[in-house]
Amino acid sequence: MNWIVNLVLFICVVPSAVIMFLLGFPKNPEKKKMIFGVRNNPRFHEGEAAGKVLEITASCRKAALIITVFVCLMSIVLLFLPPTRFTVLAWTLLVYALFLVAIPFGKGNTELKSLKKQLGITRKGVVYADLTNTSAVHGLKKPWLILPNAVCLAVSVFAILADTGVIKIAETLACERGALTLMSQSFLFLGIIIIPIAFMMDNVKNAVISKDSNINANYNRAKKKCWADLLVATSWANALYVAVYTVLCMFIYNDIVLVTGVLVYTLILVSCVAIGVKTQMTVEKRYERDTDLELLDDDDYWILGMFYFNPNDTRLNVEKRFGYGGTVNIAHPAGKVIMIVTAVLLLATIGFLIWAAVSGNMDMLSVNEPFWGPAIRTSGQNL
Repeated sequence: MNWIVNLVLFICVVPSAVIMFLLGFPKNPEKKKMIFGVRNNPRFHEGEAAGKVLEITASCRKAALIITVFVCLMSIVLLFLPPTRFTVLAWTLLVYALFLVAIPFGKGNTELKSLKKQLGITRKGVVYADLTNTSAVHGLKKPWLILPNAVCLAVSVFAILADTGVIKIAETLACERGALTLMSQSFLFLGIIIIPIAFMMDNVKNAVISKDSNINANYNRAKKKCWADLLVATSWANALYVAVYTVLCMFIYNDIVLVTGVLVYTLILVSCVAIGVKTQMTVEKRYERDTDLELLDDDDYWILGMFYFNPNDTRLNVEKRFGYGGTVNIAHPAGKVIMIVTAVLLLATIGFLIWAAVSGNMDMLSVNEPFWGPAIRTSGQNL
């Protein structure tokens, strides 16, 4: 049934909106290491400044909450509408609307930087290097990342052979030929994308928080293990899901199987992210008392607290201040290319979808077919 399209999008958009809100606008942000991408400072919590900081954080959190509630409510409305080309466009624009929470985040970042100037907090501190742990600390076990993708590849090959009739497990496939290949290769593609991200995060420059090299090593190893565990878990979720789902689709394929599979897969991914974020917060809290260095105030290199632009830093990737994971240094030559390509693709996608919806050239996303195309059917009937 076509309502499955809306359900799939609903269970993807709503959890994403809630997670982004919780990550960017936690309760009691004044107790965090960063407030809207600005390094927390003891002077933020003294006298009139304390009230100003609370006012800024409360105002921005309220704005972000309004955006999050709007996205969730619109998702509920779209859930009960038939998936025409206009509702598909609405869903797509709603996905982009998730990132509107960046507006109050950037506003908070700008206001806190202004407050720093009013308080006379200048750029000070020292850039520390820990030569002992320059390249020795990692958290990613590469075989555990490669193995699930090997499983995905094997399943993809099996799906192609089953679709072409080279392998005949069942006399007649429950889903139409081509569906297994399309599905398995989609998940293989997702798994392959995770690999460079995992390697990039594992090679983020080690942070220096203490004069003790052992503390620095343990801190960076713990953080990198959090990132690695999340990406490895996501890869295994991909591999196991596509393996089980491929077998099911050969013999049983109906609305119940589809909905159950999507719900289980989404729940697994959301759980992985939630556990990863929680573990990361635990690591930061554990090492707060071991931080004994006055680090360089590099807030001015973070545009709106989200975009890192530092020509003096040779690193390509750095840890995010908004969200979870890493981002690129857009002052780096490769970083500029990545940002330009990403911006062009996003704008082109939005422009194309609007043009297709208005001109009526979005038939492949019409009410008569699900969003993954006409190939997937159950017992000869369209979903």
